[in-house]
Amino acid sequence: MFAFVLRYALHPVLEGSLPLFFFQINTIVIAFFFGFGPAILTVLLSGPLLIFFFIAPFNEFSVLDQRDITTLFVYISYTVVASVLVELLRREQYNAEMAVLVSESRFKLMLEGDQKIRTLLKKANKQLR
Repeated sequence: MFAFVLRYALHPVLEGSLPLFFFQINTIVIAFFFGFGPAILTVLLSGPLLIFFFIAPFNEFSVLDQRDITTLFVYISYTVVASVLVELLRREQYNAEMAVLVSESRFKLMLEGDQKIRTLLKKANKQLR
């Protein structure tokens, strides 16, 4: 929504140039914070908005020419690839966080086990004396 409002406000200045830029940034941010599914939904919802408001002739649905189809293809492919990469990075970040938590819990268990062994060794040492 923010991308549409910003692009629509700048439309008198930009006219037909940069029809996709704000939507691409918006979709990548959505992919980062909310995941791949919402990012793809954003791509699907923003396509008709792009065609109607920001591809000439403006404010009407018309027959798309080769240039318009290429523009939409670039938008969809670039945004899907960026969303997939962001999703993969987020998953790796999650895996790294989980690995740290597992490592910390194993370290605590090791310390507890070591403490128990030391206590048992001290008791056995006292009994031998």
